[in-house]
Amino acid sequence: MLRPMASPILNTVNPMAAQMAQLLAGSDLDELREIVKRWVAEAPTAGSRRQYQEFGARLVELKEALADAPVKPTIEELETALTLMLKLAAESGGKPMP
Repeated sequence: MLRPMASPILNTVNPMAAQMAQLLAGSDLDELREIVKRWVAEAPTAGSRRQYQEFGARLVELKEALADAPVKPTIEELETALTLMLKLAAESGGKPMP
């Protein structure tokens, strides 16, 4: 019997994606907003502050969508999705996807 081939992206979870998955799964919406607020306040530059605001807003949107979902994703599913999102963002050079 042949074993199915695994996708290379699925075998390599981005460490940041793993942390964000834990944050999404382990905190409530108010906690997440406070964490994002702290990131923005502690950002070293104006550019970083804008990036943290945008990234944080997307995380809050995702957390809200997950709260409304009938079935909650597993940590592994969150890690995989976030890894793919980070990969796409890196490939786009920070430009919004069409």
